[in-house]
Amino acid sequence: MKIVINTGPLVFLSKINRLPILKKFSRQILAPKRVITEIMFKRDDISEAVDNATNDWLKIMSVKNKNLLNVLTKELDGGEAEVICLALEQKADWVILDDQDARRFAHRYGLNVIGTLGLLAWAKKKGHIKSFSDEIEKLQTAGFYATVDLVEQLAKEIGER
Repeated sequence: MKIVINTGPLVFLSKINRLPILKKFSRQILAPKRVITEIMFKRDDISEAVDNATNDWLKIMSVKNKNLLNVLTKELDGGEAEVICLALEQKADWVILDDQDARRFAHRYGLNVIGTLGLLAWAKKKGHIKSFSDEIEKLQTAGFYATVDLVEQLAKEIGER
């Protein structure tokens, strides 16, 4: 299974020390060059964790379809546009995006979308984490925003409520 990931999920999974969950989700994890550039702009613990991942299992790729990229960049952040373009070029099975507009565009192009919360719900179902709720609390402490309804819905789906 091949996935393409955006900046936000990489950052927040790094902040809560859950970046390795990605390796359990898929063996082929790709990030567009722009996503990595955004993260590496500020040298800190997050950029170090992502840098370590790029030296091990996270593959950086450049987008080739500049025409589609130009179209998407008019509506989306550059990293999100590159995620969608790269996913289409690589025939990815999933994209990991949190931004609602980017998720809508990805769906329009027929891509399967999961977000940081969905990934953590999957990890809980598979036994890779003990408590979905604890991970959400860590995310929120780190600055991640999710509606109460969404968190409750996912918690119910995985049997934590």
